[in-house]
Amino acid sequence: MICNHPLMTTVIMVIVVAVVILAGVGIGLLARSRTGPQAPVPLVPTAVPAELQDRVQALLAEDRPVQAVKEVRQATGLRLVDAKRLVDTLRDGRLPEPGPHLPSQGSESLADRARRMRDGGDLSGAVALVQAETGMTRQDADRFVTSLG
Repeated sequence: MICNHPLMTTVIMVIVVAVVILAGVGIGLLARSRTGPQAPVPLVPTAVPAELQDRVQALLAEDRPVQAVKEVRQATGLRLVDAKRLVDTLRDGRLPEPGPHLPSQGSESLADRARRMRDGGDLSGAVALVQAETGMTRQDADRFVTSLG
């Protein structure tokens, strides 16, 4: 039996639209669950010079994050996504104050370089180095450097 009442036709149309929307949402959730949880992408390890950090902080204070990303890309050669991630970490205060980052000598590991800096009396520089190359928080980097044998 077909209903010719306008109110009943409207109710049926609303129900059909709701079912279609819910089906689309369900399919989207199912597809997303099959890809698994999205792990956070780690920051590309890079030492950030004090001048660049200061410039980025100034641009962020002026509410100019796009310019900050542009300047980071120009200064570091990072890809857009990595430069944006670096600016975000600077905004959040997760990068260290720049220290005297020692260049790697041959196949010397990060632990060896950090240990050498710490043993030379530059604990804060060693912590900054570990933070810059790993993206660790200051507290985690400090624990790492302190625990080095």
